[in-house]
Amino acid sequence: MAHRLTFFERSRLKPWRGGPVKDWTTSPRLFTGRPRDASKRIAEEAESFCLQYQIGIRALCRHLAISAWAFRQARASVCPLPVMVEKLLAKAIEDIKAGKVWLRRVSLQRWDLEYVYPPYKPSCPLHSWNCQGGLLPGSCPRHWKECPMTQTDWEAVGRIHETST
Repeated sequence: MAHRLTFFERSRLKPWRGGPVKDWTTSPRLFTGRPRDASKRIAEEAESFCLQYQIGIRALCRHLAISAWAFRQARASVCPLPVMVEKLLAKAIEDIKAGKVWLRRVSLQRWDLEYVYPPYKPSCPLHSWNCQGGLLPGSCPRHWKECPMTQTDWEAVGRIHETST
């Protein structure tokens, strides 16, 4: 247990510019940090989203400029991600779902996430009057076999969106 300062010792501490006087002996969570499994839920959600739409974890980590190793450690409850990185991860998934970020082929083996302007909007490539259309690969709401949106190929669906805008 840390040594508790007396009232006289605490009164002699000089206040610092950023806030009140801290004697480092009063906080119940002093030096405890975040729990190890604090980022496990968000990392597992991101992984399941990436698996569903066939996005590589490395591509997502490169897009956010975070370490893929740190992502894997957070998923395994070894070390949590910083709170800001968790928020960036949630925002990136939200942007992908909204069509603002798209997966593009950079080389034969590498895919990267890139911002798209203007963002893609849901559209039906068959121009059916009773279909609102899909946005991401495999997201055709009608699940028609003839619909190109049922494909899981990001390049083919990207071409559909580029021709429709």
